[in-house]
Amino acid sequence: MTNHDKSNNYQQKYLKDIIIQTLISDDLNEAIKNISMELGKLFNADRVYFRLYDKSLKIFSEVIEEYRKNETIPSAKGKMIYFKEFDTYLNDKLTTGDNIFIIDDINKSEYSESFKELFRSLNIKNEIVLPIFYRNELESAFFITNIESSELLSRGNFDFLLSIAKQISIGTHMFKLNETLNKIVNYEEILREAIFKVRLYDNPEDVFKYLANSLSDLYKVNRIISLNIDSLGDHIVLYETLKDLNPELKGKIIFKPESFKEITGYTKDSIVIVNDTVQIKNQELQNCLNNNGIKAFMLYPIEELVPIKGGKKIEEKIMVCSDIPKKWSQQDIDALKLIIGTITIIYVDIRNRKEIRAIEETFTASLVHDLKSPLYAEQKALEFITSRKPDTTIQSILPYLDDIYKTNEESLRLITNLLTVYSLEFGQQELKKEPVNINKIIDNAIRSIKPLADDNESKIVKNIQENLEEVYMDPDEIKRVFANLLSNAINHNIKGIQINITAERKEDEIFLSVSDNGIGISEIEKKNIFQKYKTTKRNVSSGLGLYLSKQIVEHHGGIIWFESEEGKGTTFYFTLPLTIKE
Repeated sequence: MTNHDKSNNYQQKYLKDIIIQTLISDDLNEAIKNISMELGKLFNADRVYFRLYDKSLKIFSEVIEEYRKNETIPSAKGKMIYFKEFDTYLNDKLTTGDNIFIIDDINKSEYSESFKELFRSLNIKNEIVLPIFYRNELESAFFITNIESSELLSRGNFDFLLSIAKQISIGTHMFKLNETLNKIVNYEEILREAIFKVRLYDNPEDVFKYLANSLSDLYKVNRIISLNIDSLGDHIVLYETLKDLNPELKGKIIFKPESFKEITGYTKDSIVIVNDTVQIKNQELQNCLNNNGIKAFMLYPIEELVPIKGGKKIEEKIMVCSDIPKKWSQQDIDALKLIIGTITIIYVDIRNRKEIRAIEETFTASLVHDLKSPLYAEQKALEFITSRKPDTTIQSILPYLDDIYKTNEESLRLITNLLTVYSLEFGQQELKKEPVNINKIIDNAIRSIKPLADDNESKIVKNIQENLEEVYMDPDEIKRVFANLLSNAINHNIKGIQINITAERKEDEIFLSVSDNGIGISEIEKKNIFQKYKTTKRNVSSGLGLYLSKQIVEHHGGIIWFESEEGKGTTFYFTLPLTIKE
């Protein structure tokens, strides 16, 4: 038997051993560890390590497993974090030509300075990158490294390496699929548990603690941070969870607006990914992160996880921090989005349900109060009337009858508003539209509200554009809008105010306003002015009137809004389109 035959036999036996080692392994890491060791011994390499290729992000993962000839050889784990540009360059080299890429001179101009520094730090003399393809798609690569010898592999060994790559591609692909499925199962378990657990929490900090512990275990990282973005754009640590002795950051600023803008170059969608903080050019930010044990991170926004304060939504972000450089994969990113999104939706739904229940309870209490007060007054008036002496004149009881009439009228208006609101909301009431002169509607509304205005010594002034076109509308409902706005202006101001009503055409709509020179609306009340249910106990009649007015205007195809300044008065505006009846 010739030496060539012996060599072929040895290579065939070695290929069989590689296949067996791959198939009998329990998982991908064990399989890769065995293959790396066999390759290292076969080619007398100082180090062999393995990296997966992420097709979505077009980057290589960090080192999965490695073989080192002896303990004096520096480990590549957590250190082979290339810039994305070099990953792209490496991908191009592996998918063209011989499919094997040789790095034999790190001083070549085509290599970036960061890449040269990385190789020098690991004392790499030369490296051969062996790609693993599955159905012509790059999936991973073995990196065979020499740090003590400058000897390169022969052409014959290249051919043998390609044969090895073909043999192990099916095995590594199988393990990769299995690992992916295991991760998906793990994500599903976390989500199932989250759906149950989050329902037990009432405040955002408890939700964050649960979320942080889940993410920390999933990504095997030491720190999870919740960042609040204040009005200046500073990213301040709101909550955090720690699993080591790194300094606490709660209440401290991590990103200033300027430094945050610098790292958004690493953004994909709304998520910021940094695999190694040495890639951050801002030295002050890099030092801040490194000094606090943050070498890599994922930063993702949370929508409405925290309560709304002062009517403004607080913007918050979750930061998954690693104390070593880490190549975040597309699967890592997708899982983060899925877990945070699911927990946020569940929590917001629970919080909203609780808020709605509390608001409905306040509304019911206010409604009972609004109905009880006039009924109690009526009862007292009726008691007086029924207990009067036989010779009591009708003139002496007329004021009581007048009070009963007014309270009945107000109660009836409240009940009518309630019924109309629900009829409009559920589509049970159709607007009876017809061409109407808006001036006529305004006059009718003023006439209906005049007794109330006289009692309050209020003056109502009209300023209506001449010859306005007729508006196609429901006259009773638009009259109701004016009556609601006028009565609110009178009831919620001191005596003697002046109310101005204007109407004019602007393009294809009628522009209307009702303004007063009263006390104005407070900042606290402004955000709730058109709500059906109020968060604080108050007069339901006035609240429903404005809510109903908004419903009516919008059902006519218009919009309604207001402007108000405390101590100077309030103006309500609304529009009605000049619609032609078909």
